[in-house]
Amino acid sequence: MKSKISRLEYSKIILEKVSFSQGLMLKEFQKAIGLLPEHEVEELQVWFQTNFSTSLRSNGKFG
Repeated sequence: MKSKISRLEYSKIILEKVSFSQGLMLKEFQKAIGLLPEHEVEELQVWFQTNFSTSLRSNGKFG
């Protein structure tokens, strides 16, 4: 039996899978923000910054 995952966890999985392409990753991040409730958006933003902000900053895409 498959366990159900939250949209937040699903969004994190997608972002990790598309992290090879910064443009695609940012697009998926924006899509997730539009789908999640506000309290989960805040959690996703913290997670995203923790996991990806260094690589995005080094390429001038973030922060």
